[in-house]
Amino acid sequence: MILKYAGRHVLKRNPWVLGWCAELMSRETAPPALHRARREDLLERVFENARRIPAYAVVARNSPASDRLAYLSDRFPIIDKASLLERRTDFFPDGKAPTLRSTIAATSGTTGTPLDVYRSFGSILWEEAFHLQHWHWAGWKRGQHQSVLRGDMVIPVDRREPPFWFKDSAGGQLVLSTRHVDRRTAPLMAEELRKFGATQLRAYPSAAYELATLVEETGMQVKFTSVITGSEMLYDFQRRRIESVFKCQVFDFYSMAERVAFAAECERGRMHVNPEYGVLEIVDEHGNPTEGEGTIVGTSLHNSLVPLIRYRMNDTARWSREPCACGRTYPVIERISGRLADQLYDLDGRAVNATVIGFAFDGMRNIRKAQVVQSTADRWLIRIVPGTGYTAADGQRVLDKLATDVSSRVFAEIVIVDDISALPNGKYQWVVQAWDRGKTPPGFSELHTRGAGPFAKVAC
Repeated sequence: MILKYAGRHVLKRNPWVLGWCAELMSRETAPPALHRARREDLLERVFENARRIPAYAVVARNSPASDRLAYLSDRFPIIDKASLLERRTDFFPDGKAPTLRSTIAATSGTTGTPLDVYRSFGSILWEEAFHLQHWHWAGWKRGQHQSVLRGDMVIPVDRREPPFWFKDSAGGQLVLSTRHVDRRTAPLMAEELRKFGATQLRAYPSAAYELATLVEETGMQVKFTSVITGSEMLYDFQRRRIESVFKCQVFDFYSMAERVAFAAECERGRMHVNPEYGVLEIVDEHGNPTEGEGTIVGTSLHNSLVPLIRYRMNDTARWSREPCACGRTYPVIERISGRLADQLYDLDGRAVNATVIGFAFDGMRNIRKAQVVQSTADRWLIRIVPGTGYTAADGQRVLDKLATDVSSRVFAEIVIVDDISALPNGKYQWVVQAWDRGKTPPGFSELHTRGAGPFAKVAC
């Protein structure tokens, strides 16, 4: 384990990566025209690599010597995960899958459909530079200790005795086991964090939230100068508890295994799109640019092995035209408003965004963990792992807030469970769409018209 982490840091924290990070930071306040020029230059290499990709070859060979951004949006079609899965070899260089296994990463995203993503060695190094830049935004300095709660398999899943962490001395990190965070281990983790002296926590939002909840229950004091969250949706109720318990600001970032776009929060809480990472577009249902809320489409600027051009994500956002007071001239987007695959539907067939569902849990202090599942067209199950002091009144309050803050047209049932397991990769699926909407029964919009509000059976 020690050699594994040491090798990572030797690879990723080399002088080139540190230099790239410094260059990125030096251009943060540059005129937007300079950012555009940088993307134009990077696109030249993208189009050159794309000439070997059957799906892109014809369009890429005809790319112009200037105004490549306009050519990108005008001539390249939007693709999605289904396109990659159906025509896999069309997106490989010369129609052949790369053979270097170390460049492959797997993702299921929000769809649950596995996809192997191929990355060039250079893009792996650039990824580190962009994250280092964001850590600096959050106040981190080289040499300061970090704690990590991001799904690393640091100890066997079946271990029942401490330590539930690994000290990465080469990287100055205390890596906690996401799979072992519970009421019994939280005090031990809190004490180890205190002794280690980490100034920054990097975590999945759900893991940081659970740790904060348990630390609060124990009454122990754990403080950081900042918490960096990413790789899952961060809900407002999670942010509030994390910031309250750890006495610091949360800096969220947006990225994906496909690495076609990167956006990160600054100290002012604004989400900046990094223009040198990828070309991020926001399009409507017809694929046209929109100033309203739309779907995110991204183009990778550093993956020379298997470039993804105009790749549609399952996420939505909207542009903000208000400059940020932090002084950075990067484009700003309003908060990522939700994952389309995580939408549930009320009794009238209206989509209810996962972010909005989180409002039902605002202020809930006696709930350690929850998961909302749409099991059928007319039923939601709210699975709750109770915290200290939980009573049926807490469950009823969730249902009441569901009716007043989310939708009055929801039939919900609360089920008390001992635990809610994370996915195999350590991530936590907070909202689950388990109903096949293609099997909508006749009269769906007329179901349960016998009254408003969530009808509940509260198990306790």
